[in-house]
Amino acid sequence: MNFKLIMCMFLSSLYPLEATGLTGTNPSQVVFDRQFSTGKYFIPIGPFKDGSLESIEIEGTTQKKVFQVKGESPTQTLLDNMWGPLSQLDYEILFRCDTWNCGGFEFRENIDVVESPHMFVNLGDYQFISASNGSATDSKFVTILVSKSQKTGFVQVVFINPPDGEIVEDVEFNFNVTLDNFDSPLQSDFGTKGFTILEGVEFDSGSKDLRENSLSHLEGLADYLKANPDKKFLLVGHTDMEGVLERNIELSAERAHSVRNTLINVLGIDPDQITAHGVGYLSPQETNLTPEGRQSNRRVEVLLLQDFE
Repeated sequence: MNFKLIMCMFLSSLYPLEATGLTGTNPSQVVFDRQFSTGKYFIPIGPFKDGSLESIEIEGTTQKKVFQVKGESPTQTLLDNMWGPLSQLDYEILFRCDTWNCGGFEFRENIDVVESPHMFVNLGDYQFISASNGSATDSKFVTILVSKSQKTGFVQVVFINPPDGEIVEDVEFNFNVTLDNFDSPLQSDFGTKGFTILEGVEFDSGSKDLRENSLSHLEGLADYLKANPDKKFLLVGHTDMEGVLERNIELSAERAHSVRNTLINVLGIDPDQITAHGVGYLSPQETNLTPEGRQSNRRVEVLLLQDFE
């Protein structure tokens, strides 16, 4: 793994504790808004696959905006809030994806992302759309990238217009979200955040094996999966910072697969309903400077995968 990719993964995966620059009671704020003169822009129209990103090259003027949205709205809700007004302007989707269907780390590294602290991409939870509006010779394009930290949503929208065209008119986006009432903690987590942390599912340092008391904590998740057979989920393993990055990514994947195997072989979950990946120590939730923090970071999270079919 090359150094550039390692640093990109590291910087993009750290959960900021709070949004940068958000004040007052407004649910959202534009933290980046710039226009750029005519130049070339690469628009993704497919996932990162086999070492490359499928894209089209467009020449035109661009306008980039980044919104930061306070609260715990899931990425799907943020995406819906962006896409709704644009669909009314006759934009049609060229490509859309979420996290691993986009190509994971490699997709994020190969697309245009406004730098931190304005934009943040959680490598375990992001969504993307590219769309066009107009004729083949006079098209306008837009890309939308949404992601979230623990307390803030991050939304990047880029408008690309023909060289002789005017910058797109301002579009009003509404980020006010009314959350439904939920029947259980898992339903609440998946409905509001799109993921949950498997509390009580623990590992010893350097080990992929579940501790004996972990099984009882997986039974609630198994019940939820069985009650929602039409939904698919991703298990994401995490480690503390003991050891080198490459081994920790491997270990975190092994931990996620241990949970998956237990759900399938012991608790009777359909294998097609759950997949597993690992991100090593790149996304800590606590400090790695204390034994308690390191134990907390040795965890598995469950992400609800959105179905775009």
